[in-house]
Amino acid sequence: MNCCVNCFTSDYIISIINADDRVGNCNFCKSTNVSIYTPRELIPFFRNFLSLYAVDASSNQDIAQSLKKDFNLTTDIVEDSKELFKAIFIDEMEDITELFNSNVSSEIKIELLSETNQIHGIWEDFKEEIKYTNRYHIQNTIDLKKLANFFEHESFYKEIKKGRIFYRCRISDKKGFAPDKMGNPPKEVTTGGRANPKGISYLYVADTLKTSLYETRASLFDYVTVGEFQLKEDLKILNLRNPKDDPIPWSENEAIEDFLIYVPFIQTLQKEISLPIRKLDKQLDYIPTQYISEFIKSLGFDGVEYQSSLYSEGYNLAIFNPEKLNCKTTQVYEIEGIDLHHKAAI
Repeated sequence: MNCCVNCFTSDYIISIINADDRVGNCNFCKSTNVSIYTPRELIPFFRNFLSLYAVDASSNQDIAQSLKKDFNLTTDIVEDSKELFKAIFIDEMEDITELFNSNVSSEIKIELLSETNQIHGIWEDFKEEIKYTNRYHIQNTIDLKKLANFFEHESFYKEIKKGRIFYRCRISDKKGFAPDKMGNPPKEVTTGGRANPKGISYLYVADTLKTSLYETRASLFDYVTVGEFQLKEDLKILNLRNPKDDPIPWSENEAIEDFLIYVPFIQTLQKEISLPIRKLDKQLDYIPTQYISEFIKSLGFDGVEYQSSLYSEGYNLAIFNPEKLNCKTTQVYEIEGIDLHHKAAI
């Protein structure tokens, strides 16, 4: 029997199947003339998922339904995902027959959920410790060694090639600023931001001109100067905005628990670092994300990519090494209109 590239949602699995030279018809989603694979050959990539489930007579879901709900491993065109998983695990079915013939817990095992819930609270505990107890040597909350291993996983690594253009916007007068005035501020006058500590100057740039305009928060009829910054060399970036959420590589490396535990932590970090700076913010509020940013820099990354909270279609970069970009040109714009969207605060 054959499965194919159209059976799975994982880019990792799809690349493995595509790298093979077999083409034919799929027995599970009925695709024809596609890249195919023998299901039993995929067992190393799926084996560790089964350890997360236990037989549960009170449940109304089988193993295939639970895997679909928790990890979305198969596409909707697979006619019977349980049969596909049986084909994948056929060589080990003798040891896991009960798991496939019974309903299983519809959620991840209780002990893992307990760890996950604990991680959900780590960010709050970390903020409390670094703001009010241990400023420079964290002792009680985050395992920095494990966090480093997590950040260095391929899911979070992103390389941006030399020559790419990014944008930085500053409120100005009608004359605007020259390119040499559009860079990061001198260290002597650098205030603390979401990523940079006071006195350490990073360069904040946006993916598009429009994103940079939103990030500046200019008022109606203001003039702004937008600089185009070009990369002078490749950048190694930590991608917090949309890290690959493919669990298969983590399962293959017997680290699926780390995937489940730390992804929520990274999502919280991304939200915190993308929050706009407000007038009533206190410098203490920035210390947690500043600390993590400095830690990321110590791992050899050139910067952090994060979602723009002011423009949902855009993203920003906090560049630790501003000298790797050069402002080529500037253009002055006048703000002619502002769209204000609002919601009740409570």
